[in-house]
Amino acid sequence: MRVVDLTRYIPGPYCTMLLGSLGADVIKVEEPPFGDATRAVPPAIEGESVTFAVLNRNKRSIVVDLRQDEGVEIVRQLAATADVFVEGFRPGTLERRGLGAAELRARHPRLVYCSLSGYGPDGPLRERAGHDVNYAARAGLVDANRDGAGEPHVPGFQAADMTGGLLAALGILAALQARERTGAGQVVDVSLLGAALGLMTVPAARALAGGARPDELQGTHACYRIFRCRDGRYLSVGALEPKFWEALVEALGLPELRGRQWEHPSRREATTARLAELFATRERDEWVALLGGREVCVEPVLDAHEALSQPQAAAYVVTDDIAGERLRSVGVPFRLEATPAAMRRPAPTVGQHTDEVLAAAGYAAAGIEALRSGGVIA
Repeated sequence: MRVVDLTRYIPGPYCTMLLGSLGADVIKVEEPPFGDATRAVPPAIEGESVTFAVLNRNKRSIVVDLRQDEGVEIVRQLAATADVFVEGFRPGTLERRGLGAAELRARHPRLVYCSLSGYGPDGPLRERAGHDVNYAARAGLVDANRDGAGEPHVPGFQAADMTGGLLAALGILAALQARERTGAGQVVDVSLLGAALGLMTVPAARALAGGARPDELQGTHACYRIFRCRDGRYLSVGALEPKFWEALVEALGLPELRGRQWEHPSRREATTARLAELFATRERDEWVALLGGREVCVEPVLDAHEALSQPQAAAYVVTDDIAGERLRSVGVPFRLEATPAAMRRPAPTVGQHTDEVLAAAGYAAAGIEALRSGGVIA
């Protein structure tokens, strides 16, 4: 399967990285002179961005100036050889350049055309600029992510962006499966607002059904929150069900707290304070050793280094080659028995495969040099 990828930043590149790791030939089309903006995001190893590297493994890079007619024609020719075309521009941008879904699919009816945008192709916000926190805020996700004091917090990761990339890959694979039956491609549309709304499926349903603001997942109850330990590190407690709560308070030697995981706000603070006081008497890993073999739903809060080093995560960790250095990172977050994802090539340097891709598309060496001289490619 060949994918022509006109995306940048995080959502689209994450989508196409997943497809590339599953075996697709992904041709990443970048703009001159510097390519995808994430190439400049620190930290870097020997000048190569770590962020760019993990989002763009298993791809080939070609640099094309889409502001020139010759550049648009190059992308049209690449689309003619592709199964999937993925773009992440604001609605209408590629239509004005002659690379919209209607035009490309009229030429190539089997093409699956995926558009990733902030707010989707319709509605009053369709052309508005935004970033992950904006989509999460409009979807209610930031409001749902409140602390015990009731203050909303920005998620510490790109929730809408990454979910958007996952949903785009899912939609593309569904469209390819449908093509096997019908012979026709289709348009797959994913908005980052929609992706964030998808994460709100359960709390949104509860709210729309007239329920009060749910607070059981916001750290306001002793049975579901984070506790600080003596060494300044933390434990997560998720003893929601009575059986887990009863086992926890027994293990902690606090039988007087039985039946008190869901308390009225007037008593909740005392229960939480009692657990906080106890957890502060030992270091995090002492508690892990003490409680790890019990059915209490208590786990350590790990940083990124610890998370990737734990044996349980080994199946999801890959090693990237960045400028000759080796870097562990998260690979494809699911496993296939017969056709597993694979790390076939590291992220490309900007324009690394321009000549190779154009030659395969039928351009002669002299024509490639003429395009380069005219600034159409780099």
